[in-house]
Amino acid sequence: MARDERSLVEILDDHHAWVADNGAGTRANLVGLDLRDMDFRGSDLRNADMRGSNLSGADFAGADLRGANLSETVLLNADFRSALLCYVDFSDSDLRGSDFREADLNGAEMWRVNVKGCVIAPDLLHHVLNCRMP
Repeated sequence: MARDERSLVEILDDHHAWVADNGAGTRANLVGLDLRDMDFRGSDLRNADMRGSNLSGADFAGADLRGANLSETVLLNADFRSALLCYVDFSDSDLRGSDFREADLNGAEMWRVNVKGCVIAPDLLHHVLNCRMP
């Protein structure tokens, strides 16, 4: 249950209306929630605020999370295959064991993240971490 006692379905419905910019709805505020093993496949979660939540085992395959705030979030074994993760803030998050195959991480912030055991192309990881090749 969300802080304002609305159901997750209501929060996501309001968020979808907000994203559609039809003058209705509100941005999803999922800050600090326990959302382990939730199915967000294909969901439009652009700019959602999920800071400090536990999203371990969540399925975000094919989801649109562009601009979302996932800082200080626990995302153990999350599935981000083919997800749009452009400009997502993963700062201080635990991403151990997560799957990023074919995900778009352009502009994503990964300051102080734990990526141990992640499935991610080495070139993509180097790009996201802004590493320089010798």
